[in-house]
Amino acid sequence: MDIEYLKRFLKNHNLRPNFTYGQNFLVDDIVLQDIVDAAEVSADDAVLEIGPGIGNLTRLLCDRAGFVLSVEKDPKFLPILKAIKKDYPDNFWFEIADALEYDFQGFFKNPSRPPLQQRGGGSADTSQNRGLPAEASAKAGAPLFSKEGVGGVNYKVVANIPYFITGKILQMLMSAKFKPTSITILTQKEVARNIVAGPGKLSVLAISVQLLGEPKIVQTVLAKSFFPAPKVDSAIVKIDLYKEPKYILADEKKFFKIVKACFAGKRKQIHNTLENNLGLEKEKVLKILNQLKIKPAARPQELSIEKWIGLTDLITASS
Repeated sequence: MDIEYLKRFLKNHNLRPNFTYGQNFLVDDIVLQDIVDAAEVSADDAVLEIGPGIGNLTRLLCDRAGFVLSVEKDPKFLPILKAIKKDYPDNFWFEIADALEYDFQGFFKNPSRPPLQQRGGGSADTSQNRGLPAEASAKAGAPLFSKEGVGGVNYKVVANIPYFITGKILQMLMSAKFKPTSITILTQKEVARNIVAGPGKLSVLAISVQLLGEPKIVQTVLAKSFFPAPKVDSAIVKIDLYKEPKYILADEKKFFKIVKACFAGKRKQIHNTLENNLGLEKEKVLKILNQLKIKPAARPQELSIEKWIGLTDLITASS
């Protein structure tokens, strides 16, 4: 899809990019195919797509996947999604809803009866928005997709999400009780680098992701691949979630409380952030750091995930 074709397409559908929703449409057909390839989508897969927009990635997913659920916040794309539903009546379902509020876990946990209402947003035209024809969804006990895992349908996330909510989307997916098996997204290049960073450049986002999965940058995507072109380049990131936990947290809330408190002063030395932000006694802090062989002058971004877990365990044990 070239830029001029997209401009005509948008004009014919009376559409224009909504900058409030961070809409930059990917128009490079090769990159679109690269995203689907990176996600390794096959007929055995169910896919959650967030923000289908003009539907060019959606159609590729429908061509390859056993089932696709697309969640779109902007109702102006409803005619496009209805057209895709018409072309893919057997393996496509969509909702006009805020992805941050929509119950995608309930959808995939109970494939024979998707949720009839989402927690927020949505549209008054919900009964007509359904991706599957009424006769298909009405079949008693007929699952939307037959490849079921433990407690529901195993699913992948594949999406070109608005960049300004990348962190929130990843937090939502990684904290879900019923998690996807993998997440393949297109995001800002700098954010992608943050996600895959190792000790020395770790962030709260990187720690949150790497606790549960292994992220990698598949490829860089130039700004000219979008319309309108953003001011920065992008990257395809794939996160393969661990089938079995790689790290065990005794207290997840306490772990992130300590991590976030320390990163609130990430340019400060670790002993200062533990003392000032968590109110720990200096002697106790120095003793714990010595046990873990962490230099008191180390910065929060320099600690490995293993060190953060050890730090949390010792602080908890000494409380």
